[in-house]
Amino acid sequence: MPYTRGMAGSIRVVVVDDEPAYRGALQKTLTLMPECNLLAVCENGEEALEFCLENPPDVLLTDINMPRMDGIELMRRLLKQEKDVRVVVLTVNEDDETIFDAIRAGALGYLLKTSTPQNVVDALRLASKGEAMLTPKIAARVLNDFRRVRDDDDTDDTELFVLSDRESEILDLIAKGLRNKEIARDLCIAEKTVKNHVSNILKALQVNSRTEAAMKAIKSRIVDPT
Repeated sequence: MPYTRGMAGSIRVVVVDDEPAYRGALQKTLTLMPECNLLAVCENGEEALEFCLENPPDVLLTDINMPRMDGIELMRRLLKQEKDVRVVVLTVNEDDETIFDAIRAGALGYLLKTSTPQNVVDALRLASKGEAMLTPKIAARVLNDFRRVRDDDDTDDTELFVLSDRESEILDLIAKGLRNKEIARDLCIAEKTVKNHVSNILKALQVNSRTEAAMKAIKSRIVDPT
């Protein structure tokens, strides 16, 4: 059974990792995060899925390689039923196949276990706002791969996506790594308005996260990859 804990906090978090020592370290880190309400610390994907379906968190922090159900399958099953849950991956896996499988499954953030506790905390905060965080090394590989795909693919599928001028402008800023607050400031509009546009963009591109939207936009030449 997962360890569960309920405390006042604005960000409801579930952690799943099969390594006892690492689970303990994450639990200690998140306990010190004032705005975090740590709902559960689970040992595997099955436990996490069962708990999250009954008690949907704001953010799921998950490993990839776990017994009984891995992190990719956990994301797929959970987000199929609970689309509002944000997922941040924290793993040792940095191979391209795993990274892209995680993003396609709906991961909003992807961190390596070499990340600092502050990196993890920052990723959870951003994810709770619907914003992405990738380890710089991972981000560089993601962008390089999609630039390569774009260069190898002569097809133009930009007409598949119907975006307003404002949505295209916001998508371009998302691809440049700006957060909602920064986009609102640059465009002189309310942050709530930006969030509404982002929601429309995700629906139009048929993706689950800002990260996936940015990559799809680059691949489809909707935005300038530079």
